[in-house]
Amino acid sequence: MEYLGSKMMSDSIRKILKYANTAESIYENEIRAKLAKEKFGKSQNGADLFIYAKELLNNGQTNEVITIIENLFKVNPELLVINQRSRPFHEILAMSYLRKGEQENCQDNHNDESCIIPISIKGQHIKKSGSELAIKKYTALLNVFPDDMQSKWLLNIAYMTLGLHPNEVSKKHLIPIGKKSKDSPLNNIATQLGIDYFGLAGGSIVDDFNNDGFFDIITSSWGSQGKMKYYQNDTKGSFVDKSRESKLAESKGGLHINQTDYNNDGYLDIFILRSAWMPQKNWGVLPNSLLKNNGDGTFSDVTIEAGLYSARPTQTATWNDFNNDGFLDLFIANETTFNSRTKFPCEFYINNGDGTFTDKAAEYGIDLVGYYKGCTSGDINNDGWQDLFLSNLDGDNVLLINQAEQSIFKGFQKSIANIKKPNESFGCWFFDYNNDGFEDLYVASYDRTAFEDQGGQFANELLSKPVKTENSCLYKNNKKGDFENLTTELIQEKGISTMGCNFGDMNNDGFLDFYLATGAPDLRAIVPNRMYINQNGSKFKDETFSLGVGHIQKGHAISFGDLDNDGDQDIYAVMGGAFKGDGFPNAFFENSGNGNHWIKLKLEGSSSNRPAIGARIEINGETKTGDSRSIFKTVGSGASFGANPLTAEIGLGELKSISYIKINWPNGKNEISTYTDFNLDSKYIINEESGVQETNLFPISFVKSKQAISHHSH
Repeated sequence: MEYLGSKMMSDSIRKILKYANTAESIYENEIRAKLAKEKFGKSQNGADLFIYAKELLNNGQTNEVITIIENLFKVNPELLVINQRSRPFHEILAMSYLRKGEQENCQDNHNDESCIIPISIKGQHIKKSGSELAIKKYTALLNVFPDDMQSKWLLNIAYMTLGLHPNEVSKKHLIPIGKKSKDSPLNNIATQLGIDYFGLAGGSIVDDFNNDGFFDIITSSWGSQGKMKYYQNDTKGSFVDKSRESKLAESKGGLHINQTDYNNDGYLDIFILRSAWMPQKNWGVLPNSLLKNNGDGTFSDVTIEAGLYSARPTQTATWNDFNNDGFLDLFIANETTFNSRTKFPCEFYINNGDGTFTDKAAEYGIDLVGYYKGCTSGDINNDGWQDLFLSNLDGDNVLLINQAEQSIFKGFQKSIANIKKPNESFGCWFFDYNNDGFEDLYVASYDRTAFEDQGGQFANELLSKPVKTENSCLYKNNKKGDFENLTTELIQEKGISTMGCNFGDMNNDGFLDFYLATGAPDLRAIVPNRMYINQNGSKFKDETFSLGVGHIQKGHAISFGDLDNDGDQDIYAVMGGAFKGDGFPNAFFENSGNGNHWIKLKLEGSSSNRPAIGARIEINGETKTGDSRSIFKTVGSGASFGANPLTAEIGLGELKSISYIKINWPNGKNEISTYTDFNLDSKYIINEESGVQETNLFPISFVKSKQAISHHSH
C-alpha cells in the first residue's frame, strides 16, 4: 500500500538535510575534519592541529592521526618530553593506539566476545601492536601524571585486550575487576545469528510485528546517514533481514524508536524519534515518523496524514491512553538547551480515533520547555488514569498527575513530589521493584561534571575512591502520591552516566532487574554497561562481571524479550557510538535460564486500547512453603531508551501454582477482572471481552553458525 505522505516525508527530510549547516554539528565528523584541516593549514597553530587530529579520530581515521602526531614529535622533539604543555598530544596518540587495536580486532575482525569485560581468550586481540603501543604510551603518561585515573583505566583495558591483566600490570597501576561466573546464563551470540547490525547509536524494539507468536527485532541508527533494520524471527532458530522488503530501509533512522498500535488494528506500528542533541535549527532538525504496519509485511510513513509532523529535537516519547477512550495517545518530550536559538516545547497528541491526532499540549498546559532526555507514563496512584514523568538534563524533573474526575479527562497537574534529582537526568521508567502493587520510579543520571573522565570515575569506583558523578535515583512509591529516594539504601553504585536502559526479570524470580548502557560522545569513555539484579525487592546487586555483560562499547537502546520462546528473557543491545568512527556491532545476550517458573500474557483490549498498554496485572499463587505471593506487572515497552515486548513476560520464581490473575484494564472504569485456571510455564491470550485462551508455545533452539561471520555495514 502506498501513501502520499511517505514520499512527502522523504522529500521533507532530504530538503532539511540539504540546507542544514551540518558543519556546526559535532557529530558530522567528516565535514568537521575537512574544515579543521583547512583552518590548521592557514594558522599552523598547535591548538588547531590538535582539533584537526581529534576530528580525524572521531571520523575513524586513526592511522592518519598517528602519522600526524608522530610527525609532530619528529619536527618538534621538545614535545617528546611529557609535561602539561605536551600532554594533550601524548594523550591523543595513546588513545589512537588503543583505537587502532580496537578497529583492527573488535571492529574489522569482530566476534561475539569482543569488548566484553572480563575479556575472554576469544575476545583478546590477534593484532597486538595497537594495544602494545598504547600500554607504552599510557605507562609513560602515568610516570608523569600518576593520579590520572582515566589513563590508568585505559592502560588496564589495553592489558586486558592482550590477556595480560592482571598478572602483567604493575601493582601501582592495577585496577582489579571481577570474573565471569561459570554458571552465567548469558552469552552474546549476535554475530552467530547475523543480527549484529554495525551502526551508530540508535534504538531497538523486540516484539511481534507479523503476529506469528515470535518476537522480531527492529533497530535504528542515528545521524544523517542513519538507517532502520528489521530482523524477522523465522520461527526456526534464525532471523531473516526484512529491511528492504518491509520498506523500513526507506525510512531515515533515529536515536530512539518504540512501538504502538495507534489505530487498534492488531498490528504493531513504529514511531521514530530524531534529532536528539541537535536543538538548533541550522543543525538540521528532522521530523519524527509514524510508520504504519500495513499487515502485509510492509510499513508506510503516515506522519503527515496522522497530523504528527513536527521538526523538533527529541529522543523520547511515551504512548498511553491518557483519556481512557480506547485509543493510544502520544506525549513527546523535546529538547531545548540554555543556548538554543529556538524553544521546542513538548507535544501532547490526543488520538482522534480515526487515524489522526491533535496536539493539545498548550490547551492542557503541558507544552513544557526543558532539556528533556526521557519520559515515561504510568499510574502512580492506582486511580486508573495514566500519569507522566519527564527527566531533565538541565533543570528539575517533572511529574504530571492525571487530573481526571468522574471518568472525564481534565489534563495534568504538576506534582510537588520530591523527584527533582538527579540534577542531570536521562533515561527513566516506572516499575514495581518491590511487588507492593504501586509503581516506583527509576531516574538515570547522566552527570556531565565528569563528562570527559568517565573511565577515571569508574576506576575510582572500582578502587573505592571518591567519585564525582552524581548517583541515579531509585524512588519508592510511598502510596500517598509521593516518592522516597532510597538509592543509597538499595543500590551500591557511585555514579554511572547512563544512556540506554531497560528492565526485565533475568532470573524469573518475580522481581525486576535492570541493565544500564553507559558511555558518552567521547572515545575515551570506555566503561562497561551495568547489570543490577533485584534481591527480593530489598536491594539491587551489581552482577555485571559475574554475568559477563560488561560490554565496553557505547551503550544505547536496551530491549529485554524472550526471542527463542523458552521462557527466559534475552537482551538485545545497540552498541554504536555517536561519532562516525565509533560504530560497533549490536549485541544479543541469549539467556539459557535457571529453572524458575514463568508465564506469558498477551492482553487484547476491546473497550481498552488494543495492546492494553497501561493494564495492571497481579498474579497470585502458592509457594512451595505454602505461602501466598503476589507479583505485579504493567503492560508497556519499559524504559525511555529501549523497547520491550508488549506481551507481559512474568517470572514466577518458585510458585508451585497460580491461584488467580487480576487485571485492571486501562479503560477508565478502574475495575478489576479476575481470571483462574492457569498453568505454569505457559502463554495465554486474554481478551478484555471474550476472556482467556491458552496458546501453543513452540520453543526453538537458535541455529548458530559454526564460524562467527560478521555482518557489518561499514
